[in-house]
Amino acid sequence: MKNQKQTIKCSECNHCSGLRRPGNTSTSFTCSHPDQRYIQDYFREKRMNKMPGFLGYGARYSEAVPIKTAPAWCPEKRAAKQKRNGQ
Repeated sequence: MKNQKQTIKCSECNHCSGLRRPGNTSTSFTCSHPDQRYIQDYFREKRMNKMPGFLGYGARYSEAVPIKTAPAWCPEKRAAKQKRNGQ
């Protein structure tokens, strides 16, 4: 059997946080990883014009994270890639 890569999922990450404001029906999810500088630099470098670390809005009255796997800018994904490459 081949070595399979471990998929990083935001729904299983400790750094994923959701916030639902009073009177609102949907939860907004963000990445609260301690390495915020990397996330901001990635967004600036790729010229992404949305809030750095924003994952998306959940369904109405749901606490489920709206994405299945980690985005390209995920610091955990970068750390796993560096670990695989032996850096």
